[in-house]
Amino acid sequence: MPPLTDSPAWAPFHDEPLFVPELLLGADQIDAALADRMGRYLRQVTVARGGVLHLTCAWNALHFGFDLALGAYHSALLDPEYFHTVRAAVDPDRAAIPVGAFIRIERGTRWLWAEAVGKFGTSQDCDDDGWIPAARSGDRAGSLRPDGLWGREETLVVDTSAFGPPSTVEVKEIARLRRSGLLDARGHIASTALYTTPDLPLLDDAALYQRYLLTEARPLLATGPLAGLLDDPHDTDLLAQALAASFDSVGDLLRRSPGLRTWGPYAVAEADAVGLPDSAIGEVVHRVHRARTGPPRYTATWPLLRAACDAAGAVDLTEGPNALASLAIVNLAIADRATDLAAQVDLRIDDLWQQGGIWRTERPPLPWYVYGADPLAPLGIGHREHTGSLPATPPSPHAAPVQEEPTGESLASPEGIGAPLLPEQAGSDELMPIIEHLDDSLAIYTCCLLPRHIDHGTFPWPASLREGLADGPVVLELHHDGDTDDSQVVQELVLNETTLSGVSWPWSFYPGIRLTVTVPRGGRRLQAVTTPLDEPLHFGNNGPFFWACDTGVLQRHLDLTPTPPEPERQPPAPRRMAHVGYAPAVDSLFPLIVAGLRRHGAPGMFDTRSMQGHRLSAALFGPGSVSPRLMWTVIHTCEEMAARGLLERESVAGEPDLFIWWPGDKAATTRNRPVTLTQQVLRNHVRAHYVPPDRRKLPSGQQASDHARAAYARWRIEMLGPEADTTLPQGYTFVRGHRRGAEQPPAWHNDLTECS
Repeated sequence: MPPLTDSPAWAPFHDEPLFVPELLLGADQIDAALADRMGRYLRQVTVARGGVLHLTCAWNALHFGFDLALGAYHSALLDPEYFHTVRAAVDPDRAAIPVGAFIRIERGTRWLWAEAVGKFGTSQDCDDDGWIPAARSGDRAGSLRPDGLWGREETLVVDTSAFGPPSTVEVKEIARLRRSGLLDARGHIASTALYTTPDLPLLDDAALYQRYLLTEARPLLATGPLAGLLDDPHDTDLLAQALAASFDSVGDLLRRSPGLRTWGPYAVAEADAVGLPDSAIGEVVHRVHRARTGPPRYTATWPLLRAACDAAGAVDLTEGPNALASLAIVNLAIADRATDLAAQVDLRIDDLWQQGGIWRTERPPLPWYVYGADPLAPLGIGHREHTGSLPATPPSPHAAPVQEEPTGESLASPEGIGAPLLPEQAGSDELMPIIEHLDDSLAIYTCCLLPRHIDHGTFPWPASLREGLADGPVVLELHHDGDTDDSQVVQELVLNETTLSGVSWPWSFYPGIRLTVTVPRGGRRLQAVTTPLDEPLHFGNNGPFFWACDTGVLQRHLDLTPTPPEPERQPPAPRRMAHVGYAPAVDSLFPLIVAGLRRHGAPGMFDTRSMQGHRLSAALFGPGSVSPRLMWTVIHTCEEMAARGLLERESVAGEPDLFIWWPGDKAATTRNRPVTLTQQVLRNHVRAHYVPPDRRKLPSGQQASDHARAAYARWRIEMLGPEADTTLPQGYTFVRGHRRGAEQPPAWHNDLTECS
């Protein structure tokens, strides 16, 4: 394990816990200074553990306390009775072990502790040169066995130094386990993993580990900080929601941490931290990317990495946890090649899990479902083609055209492969609006602005909606978070046969910006809403661009080489409601309702905005154009948003319900992420500003007070039942749960004089 080069960002059982209540409410809720400290700690843990860290192990580090100075977990605080047991007897079939689980390897009376730090599939159909049948790429399901279990070939990577460097006796024990066959030649557990139900193999690593923590490893979870942050840690549903939310937050922290790259569920430090030879990386990249004609080729990374490291004399880099770091570095090197738009071969990851990663290479022409798709998003095309689950034709007439086989000239040109056809080349200069919802009282469509719309002051308008407008001038109400003049908020447009003109677009609008437009049937008022992005887009020195847009249109406007467009999604079938009294909730109304409350709602404390549903519909569409069914569509949509935690709903007997919008903490140029129903539930059950009960490392020469020992015993019995071990580990004391900053009674005394 590499030595720590800078001071630890956090020390478990010395410093205040990093597993804070805000982790259960989203990474955006964490104070910036604390989030930075968490990110530095996770980066240090990644380097200390060989340059790679699985999401589940990152969660373990925060929850169970990985000590950077020790380079291990504190074994005295993790009860091995609750570890997953692995018998040393040779058995090709074993119960599946989730990544993140602490395991106890038993051979006679000897125990060896470890942490499962990674896993990948090892299909027997894969050849030594990396070739693997297409049907195996993206196939995570196991096969049904005669005993009713589901089996799948897996290699589990374990870290036997997770609880400290192995002693001389443990080193000899590991060697015996290799000779016995429990560990293979590279120190991994390769076996047929058995699952009790067919849905379990389909879960990703994080979801499988969460299920394990809620069942088999529940006692470990019960005595950790997560349970202490909830008002009822015995509520299984609440605990499951909090657990999932904390995993989401840790994943966000890993993605935001400087100095780390993510590959699937792994965070990866710089390549230098791994020490993989450039020759080995180059050999694998070359063999994966080699061109071929005919059907697409599927190439697995793990067999090629093994061979390259063996040839370079770096066998140790494929042993134990080193294998995961090497796999991640190699896959990221291939990923850098996959995003090269000038490449002559289409290269994309198809399966992140099988054999450490399966890459798909194909020379044009490409099928429609490949063209324009993100090359780093695993689609499982091989298995889906094998099972016939891929549609044979594009979902819409607007899908990207199929590329032609390139000539020798176009292969040498960056504009040959990878550069999508521009609308002019495709014979069309129009990106058609997409109708999201259509009934007898309401139409909603999405569109993006082209340069000519901005230059000539015209508004994208589906011809099919022309007959739904009332006669007379058309009023446009624009909801936009950027700078707008008062005259641009509400504008009167001119309706011709097929166009709307006379628009004064705000200066912050740019080609490609996306609008959601709502039109009442029989009315004259259009509501157009822009959508702020979570993170601004940057294109060289041209950015930032703050609002959702069609990036292809924007890049063409900037004279940049555009990225291949995403495959056009299937426009939802317009929903026409025949029954006069039926008024459904409409999801595509959500952004307009929020925008309407922000503009027209009555102001309240903390910048809230509130309004009754029937008044909101009139404010949005004008009293004259609001039919009873449209009014109830708005009201029912507000009710649905309240059920999902996007709005707050107040009910008073005899009065219409009041709907309240709460602003977030971010500036208007970034979108406040909607509060999900789960987050709303957790807010009501998470102890804010609370320090969970925890054990603390004692200063030298001190021992726990009787008060602390008694409190520890009560806590253990409350969490684990009357049979729990209530002995406080030597060298530790116990601190009860308390509000942050509150004074605590003395938890220890020196060896001679007890403090009361």
